[in-house]
Amino acid sequence: MQGTDTLSSTSPPFTPAPAATDSPPRPAGGLPAWWSFLEDHVILNVATVLMMGAIGFMFYEASSRSLLSESHWWAEELVRFLVVWSVLLAIGVGTRHGHFIRMDLLLNALPRRVRLALAWLNCLIGLFFSGLLVVAGIQEVSHLQAVGMFTESNLDLPLWLVRLVLPIGGALYGLAFLGNAILLWKGHEPDQPTEGEQL
Repeated sequence: MQGTDTLSSTSPPFTPAPAATDSPPRPAGGLPAWWSFLEDHVILNVATVLMMGAIGFMFYEASSRSLLSESHWWAEELVRFLVVWSVLLAIGVGTRHGHFIRMDLLLNALPRRVRLALAWLNCLIGLFFSGLLVVAGIQEVSHLQAVGMFTESNLDLPLWLVRLVLPIGGALYGLAFLGNAILLWKGHEPDQPTEGEQL
């Protein structure tokens, strides 16, 4: 019909709305692509698998106690190891992405130069602490490997292998602060003020 043709000819063309993103955009010219791939697709996935394994063994132990009246000592110890490994591997990524509680009200009120100075101070303190964690972890792992100690349960895992997460987690933690330092050196603000927690 003529009325239908007139309406269709005068209607504006359809343009799809841009897809919403869950995470804030990264600053241009920041960290290289392999760095973001290592953090978002390797470290976080490994930490997630370890945490899921801990939840699975925890559920198995709870079900065994409730239904079969049996307790497995190795399951409780393994859950502790998996949780510690998961947290120490992912704590650096969570720190650099700003997933921890911080005083946004105070940071938003500060001038940009003060925020940058505090960010540099945060990087220096974080790198120093990470270095201490790596050095202490290497010393402990070397000592446990020389002594030949094993875990308490019947898993009989070498204790140095379990404590190996200390230098590895410390190195990844320092890598997060190093990434923030690179962003600061390039003129970007790694912890930009937000109006709410970015999850």
